[in-house]
Amino acid sequence: MKIGGVLLGLACATGAGAAEVDIWTKTINNDTNGVWHVQPDKPKPKEVKAPGVPGDFALRVKAPKGANPWDVQATSPINAAIDAGDVVMVLIHLRAEEPAEGGSKLGIRIQLAGAPYTPTMEFTAPITTEWKTYCAHRVASAAMPAGKTNVNIHLADAREVIELGPVFVFNFGPGYDQKTLKGCDG
Repeated sequence: MKIGGVLLGLACATGAGAAEVDIWTKTINNDTNGVWHVQPDKPKPKEVKAPGVPGDFALRVKAPKGANPWDVQATSPINAAIDAGDVVMVLIHLRAEEPAEGGSKLGIRIQLAGAPYTPTMEFTAPITTEWKTYCAHRVASAAMPAGKTNVNIHLADAREVIELGPVFVFNFGPGYDQKTLKGCDG
């Protein structure tokens, strides 16, 4: 399901004396940043209004607690390749409409879209009832082929209702100075 699709203005600070980088030229999922697939899709995810989120829409997913965290998952495709050693950044808009008892924490990964589901980067975000932009960057630990990679979120850690806004994936290539990605979890 495609939601939103409007790019937001992200200001990425650069170090003193460093050239300003238009990070939007580094996105590798422009055609799919508002596309989410949820499995299983029962109950069916619902598109909802999300004022202030790029595109003003989100996908609401009601997730029961599963035997495994991946028993309910949301994926968003990435159509470009990632090489091991590339600096990759994920910027995602999320909120918990109904948080899990004790609070919601979501594991966010870039991984192969099929078995063996190898991740190249992952991070955990503590989700609140307010819309927030979560951001993390890592050095890719494995190569990911074009068209066979996705952003993946396991949703079955607890009973919760999560709203997924757009997700943006950036590839800065190898050797990029991660200190210039200020305001983003390292």
